[in-house]
Amino acid sequence: MPLVAVIGATGSQGGSVVSALSKNPKYKVRAITRNVESDAAKKLASQGIEVVAADVNDEASLEKAFEGAEGIFAVTAYWPSIPALGRDGAGEEEVQQFKNIASAADKTPALKHLVLSTLPNCSKVSGGRFKVPHYDYKQQGVEWIKANRPGLWAKTSEFWPGWYTSNLVRVPRILGFIPVPGTGAYYFVQPSKPGGILPVAGDLETNAGIVVEGLFEKGAAAFGKVAILITEYLPLTEVVAEWSRVTGRRAAYAEATDQAMGTVWGEFGLEIAAQLRWSEEYPDWHSFEPERVIGFEELGVKDKLVGYTAALTALKEQLVADQ
Repeated sequence: MPLVAVIGATGSQGGSVVSALSKNPKYKVRAITRNVESDAAKKLASQGIEVVAADVNDEASLEKAFEGAEGIFAVTAYWPSIPALGRDGAGEEEVQQFKNIASAADKTPALKHLVLSTLPNCSKVSGGRFKVPHYDYKQQGVEWIKANRPGLWAKTSEFWPGWYTSNLVRVPRILGFIPVPGTGAYYFVQPSKPGGILPVAGDLETNAGIVVEGLFEKGAAAFGKVAILITEYLPLTEVVAEWSRVTGRRAAYAEATDQAMGTVWGEFGLEIAAQLRWSEEYPDWHSFEPERVIGFEELGVKDKLVGYTAALTALKEQLVADQ
């Protein structure tokens, strides 16, 4: 029974991977988290899942956590460091996290397959016109692995997750719908023109694990490939229209300026603005490196994924506030 070590096991992506693999009798799962005493970690342990402590900023802890693993799913942590380090500082730290993960994985003799959660290279795709740190620094990490750990890269797949529907409730103030007091109506305010495209991952917390499991199942056929978790490419106006249909509440889209995002939300707002402005001009992730893309059909997951409407429906009670 292959052992798969999963970083970020109590987070959205890692938690989804743990959930999917733990339901497959073919795999044994080792859940990796920074805090094994958290309620989420204890819940995993109560389900009979091995839970170990490690931190992506600590290579030695990862090396120990990876012992005996034939598969590794790795996700890094960018956003928590923005307040202390700024957008670029958080990105530089993230590159080091990739180095730590790769160096520890490369010292794991049993390893057969590494799946890295990354994102497209916005700077490269746009010819340097756009810079989106939480995308671009991930690709700096990938380039380091290619150059410095070629043997590891030869058995690595990438996973690009699109926009989480759950962001509407997980980060409601900056990414959710804003209630207009006394009207029963809502605004969705983002730094993009109304026709800007959102690459939606549907129900990320379900879908990520399904796609990553598909990568592990493909084995060597997935090495060097990119699995893109986007269930729909939706104009922001359609994101709003579908939200309104599901919730039964009136809603409208409003474009915020990048300056306004920075004024209200600081570095976080500027990062979201950079992402969505890039997406206005480069919306189709599948066109960036088409020769490397491994699709849902090839992974055998096409009919298993949960799209935007179903994800909204599952979150319906959390999407609207009492007014």
